[in-house]
Amino acid sequence: MTEMIGKRELNKARKRAEIVRIATLLFLEHGYAATTMSAIADALGGSKATLWAHFSSKEELFSAVIDMHVGTFSRDIDEVLTGQSFSRPALRRACVRFLDCLLNVNSVLLYRLVVSEGERFPEIKEMFYESGPVKMRRAIASFFSTRFDAEEAARLTQFTVSAVTGYRTDILLRPTKATKAQHEAFVDNFMAHITFPPEKDVTTD
Repeated sequence: MTEMIGKRELNKARKRAEIVRIATLLFLEHGYAATTMSAIADALGGSKATLWAHFSSKEELFSAVIDMHVGTFSRDIDEVLTGQSFSRPALRRACVRFLDCLLNVNSVLLYRLVVSEGERFPEIKEMFYESGPVKMRRAIASFFSTRFDAEEAARLTQFTVSAVTGYRTDILLRPTKATKAQHEAFVDNFMAHITFPPEKDVTTD
């Protein structure tokens, strides 16, 4: 009986993942407004009842799409931040990885979707902001707090996030695609011009 329940839950999780995958493609290709639950059900090739059994609304399904994307994004960033104490080399690695993630094709498409439809559908802007930028700022602030007090960590987090996301916006507006070398040159320029405050005393008696 336990084995049957386990298989049932596994199949349910696989079906949910497939729904989110298909929904992601449709949301990113057609936008939030133009993507209906009926269209998603048709793309899945199953009954609408199956879709509704997993997600009670389009908002809930879009939230799952964001969670999946942000989860992947967060894991990539965590690889260079988790367990790391502040240092210039560690910050450089984090900024380069941050840019790589932000300029990933799906990241760009999702960002454009939220920006273009966020005014008409504020719920998607709120979902994206809470799941993405807020979590990202916490991770970066935690990294800075290993060497600086809370106020300085918050200031450095704001500078870093603003610089990197601002560069991302500039890149997306350019008529030609920037190279990896240009991304790294930007990070090096940012690192050369940012002034770090005195480090807090982290020694113990």
